[in-house]
Amino acid sequence: MKNEKIIGQETVVKEIGRILDIFTASDSQIRPHFILAGQSGSGKSYTIKSLCKQRDIEMLEINAAQLTKEGTSGNSLSKALSPIMNMKSKMIVVFVDEFDKLFISSNSNTSIANEITVGVQNEFLKVLESPTACVYGDYGKYINIDISKTLFVFAGAFNNEEHVTLDKLRNFGVKTEFLGRVGLIYNTNKLTLENLYMILENSDLLEKYLKIFRDAKREDVINTIKEFLKQNYTHNTLGARIINTLINQYFIKGGRLGIEEVEEVTFQEQLFLNR
Repeated sequence: MKNEKIIGQETVVKEIGRILDIFTASDSQIRPHFILAGQSGSGKSYTIKSLCKQRDIEMLEINAAQLTKEGTSGNSLSKALSPIMNMKSKMIVVFVDEFDKLFISSNSNTSIANEITVGVQNEFLKVLESPTACVYGDYGKYINIDISKTLFVFAGAFNNEEHVTLDKLRNFGVKTEFLGRVGLIYNTNKLTLENLYMILENSDLLEKYLKIFRDAKREDVINTIKEFLKQNYTHNTLGARIINTLINQYFIKGGRLGIEEVEEVTFQEQLFLNR
């Protein structure tokens, strides 16, 4: 299987890869749940997805910011975990994105919101070391399923802190009981300008565009976007996500970057930048 190229996160990739190797070598009897912190766009989801793909491990993504406490309307954890029923006892990594949204500062949210998020935290505590979980099944019935082959990864930006530690997590409001079950913490690096250049040069989206815009020169596209990245690096709040945004802008706006109005585009088998 072709390995996905993970740029700028060599140390994290090595250590998390070892966790996944232990998880698979033990046939999931060892489940070192962990927290993955890092700035938005630094590649948290992409890193885990790529490492799972390399090892043929199933991955289920959950957005913690959208979870509600069991018994309230919305997407409870029991509903979010229900896809595991169809994964036929395979080893699974549950990637819990925006985990930091479950921790609320006392002066920014209502007591009702705090009650709901604390309730979600407690529900995670119940499943972290349990071999089974109660999930929302067909016809609105709750059933117990086997989650003994499930590894949880909790990811978040944590106010874009560059190095999240156990003490910082406690200050954010993570319960001691939680850290006792998920004590491993890894931090992705902020992507350097050179990292962004490498991601651009290895972009699958760019190659797809070049196949339909036959008059576009790869070198010109890359140089134009590199210059924009260089000039705006310190203001980039999107991380690696800015690459796809700029590639889309370049081709949709006829080879330009910026805030100009997008011209009308007619899609056909082959397109041209200046027509």
